[in-house]
Amino acid sequence: MSRSSDLLARQQSNLAAARAVPFIEDTIGGTLSDEGFRRYLVIEEAFVLTAVKVLGLVVAESPTLDDALDHVTSMSNLVGEQREYFAQLRSRFPYAGDAAALVEESSVLSTHALTLAGEEGRAAALVGMYAAETLYLSWCREAAAVNVQREPALQDWVDMHVAPPFVSQVAVLACEVDAMPESVTDEDLDRWFSGMLAAEIDFHNVAV
Repeated sequence: MSRSSDLLARQQSNLAAARAVPFIEDTIGGTLSDEGFRRYLVIEEAFVLTAVKVLGLVVAESPTLDDALDHVTSMSNLVGEQREYFAQLRSRFPYAGDAAALVEESSVLSTHALTLAGEEGRAAALVGMYAAETLYLSWCREAAAVNVQREPALQDWVDMHVAPPFVSQVAVLACEVDAMPESVTDEDLDRWFSGMLAAEIDFHNVAV
């Protein structure tokens, strides 16, 4: 098995816990409330900017253009397709509360991801993103396989996270984990991966 596969095998209980939050359960089951979706749009758009910043650090610390290429592509998807998704929905699903306060309430994920990248560097940033994107690919695949009625915009979000560009993005992160040197220990991988998932739980609990 590869290092990324071994990591996923060790982290199954943490992935299951992160998948079991009410927001994900309700999205998969087609029961997410309108208010829950509106809250999620606010906090997820804020985190997408964080993901761009994290990948910016990854690119900045890439030793060659080839090492940077796939992550520049991922950044392009975030500031392209995903930015456009949120921009189109702001007027359709306005949040009536204090959006800034809501973002602050959910900031544990952004704070964790940026601290991980800033203090522990490129490898930690990549593993943190691998945890986040693996979680999303997993639960969105589960949601896509369930025949329930969802808000079409929410269905679009699910579909975006099972489409080839996103699947390729996760595969790139897995390859990065596989290529990490022995100086990056399994304990490092587990700590970075599980820490990101714990922050994902706190983040998603703000939505619902």
